[in-house]
Amino acid sequence: MRAQVARSTPPRIAVLAPSTKAREDVTLRPFYEEMRRLGWIEGETVVYDRLYADDLPDNLERLALVAVARKPDLIFAPPSPAAVAARRATSTIPIVFATGTDPVGTGLVASLSRPGGNVTGMLSVVESLAPKLMQMLREMLPAARRVGFLNGTGDPRARIDLAASRSAAGALGMTLVTSEAANPAMLSAAVARLAEQKVDAIITSTALIFNFRARLLELANARRVPVIGHRAELAEAGALFSYGASVSDQIRRAALIVDKVLKGASPSELPVEQPTKFELVVNMKAAEALGVKVPQSLALRADRIIE
Repeated sequence: MRAQVARSTPPRIAVLAPSTKAREDVTLRPFYEEMRRLGWIEGETVVYDRLYADDLPDNLERLALVAVARKPDLIFAPPSPAAVAARRATSTIPIVFATGTDPVGTGLVASLSRPGGNVTGMLSVVESLAPKLMQMLREMLPAARRVGFLNGTGDPRARIDLAASRSAAGALGMTLVTSEAANPAMLSAAVARLAEQKVDAIITSTALIFNFRARLLELANARRVPVIGHRAELAEAGALFSYGASVSDQIRRAALIVDKVLKGASPSELPVEQPTKFELVVNMKAAEALGVKVPQSLALRADRIIE
């Protein structure tokens, strides 16, 4: 445990967010709500210093340095790219992530049980969910042979999921086609490249793509290409189905970790936490628009169906 230091001013939390203020106000709402429930009242018992990268991954490195220069008591960096940028900027200020992927491989922690440094948080998955998504895709679209993998740069999850998707595609007799978008301006061309390759569906899992999911679904649906992903929000935006942990639950649970650190716990001794529930969400409205008949086997397994 770190010694709690008596202070005359409230602790300052730098929030390093990869997207825009408008998007992050929605995504991070569970964090602020939970912090308030725990007694951290903005402007009274805590101060937030919000920094937004505006969906430009290169901005994260610069903003991390800005955050560190302001000497916060803690940096809340929800997705892996933000946490990695923050860790590069400081090895002393506590950092908490909320939707991390492969924190050991990216050097954020020494191990999940004993992080050993200044970083801890919530893990999205221990192993890639891409094989499960590919299996469900085959069940949903038995004739699918070419699958597009839409990659957002700078996210460790993309590397892990791409490798897992390639392996799964080979086992299922599918061909994986990749395309990349480093920022919102590149998304249209990235989707167009996949459409030109005549993919039967698009799979995506990165934080960058998640943040402009509405535009992705607009582009893909215009070409009548189904999209599948790892967050329920994708299905809610018009994807055919999603399977993964609840991002809002992870964001909320990360607030509990932040609370512990602000009260004196050391990140080095707080185990990285893992999600306990994974949710299958099927969008029947999207299926009907795409002319896809949802098999009863998937419909019955769904945790939630969007009509």
